[in-house]
Amino acid sequence: MLDQSVFTETIHEVAEIIRTSATPLSKEEILSYFKEMELNEQQENMVLEFLLTPHEEEEAEEETDEAEGEEQEAADWQETSDASALAQNDSGKKEEKTAEPDVLPESKMFQMYLEELKDLPEYSEKEQIAMYQALLAGDESMVRKISDSWMKNVLTMAKNLALSSEGFEDVVQEGNMALFLKLSDLCGSKEKCDVEAELEQAIEEAMKASIREMAGEDDSENAILGKVSLVNEAKNYLAKEKGSEPSMQEVGEYTKMSQEELADIFELIKKADVKKQGK
Repeated sequence: MLDQSVFTETIHEVAEIIRTSATPLSKEEILSYFKEMELNEQQENMVLEFLLTPHEEEEAEEETDEAEGEEQEAADWQETSDASALAQNDSGKKEEKTAEPDVLPESKMFQMYLEELKDLPEYSEKEQIAMYQALLAGDESMVRKISDSWMKNVLTMAKNLALSSEGFEDVVQEGNMALFLKLSDLCGSKEKCDVEAELEQAIEEAMKASIREMAGEDDSENAILGKVSLVNEAKNYLAKEKGSEPSMQEVGEYTKMSQEELADIFELIKKADVKKQGK
């Protein structure tokens, strides 16, 4: 089973590599960092969609002549999305008070995202229950179908948790990724569980972790695990490419990590290998 914490941290590390790389990374290069995780096709597509989607800071310098119109559109979306979320959760769950409309970013990319959400299908409670049952029974097509139907809920949850528009898109992205990962875990599990509760918990935990990270309160243990996983992936990839064990400098060039940081990670990997051999 995919280790979600390591996977998420690896996502963040690769995102930083993409951001700082002098040349764009190809899809094949991006997926090479996750090769040892044996992702399925849906997970690979999710990784590429997440990493290749521009975030709000990339558009921060763009000026728009339609700012007032976009603000109104954001306000309109606030009302319609809240109403939609309430309708979809007609199972008696009480909605939390949502944040103010100005929590929604005004970037063009996010406005396009809101427009895409409007086109996603909605399902009755009976249809949703049938979809959850099919998911637990192993129908992989339900992963994308349920994911699409939950994206409006993800947005509503983000508005409940986020304090401002700064970093809001990242919080939504983290929620969408957690949604997809949890659905992948539940698919074929044949467990009797409250799927909606499981999804809400996974999404909320991911969003809160993202907010903590932006506030400088990141879980250092998970961050280290992600970097260790990233270095291992890089070492394996470079070894296969070169036919020999890569040097620390080569791994550093590939991962964009400093030699000092790599030395610490190499030492952790060495200690872990010694422990494995001693068992």
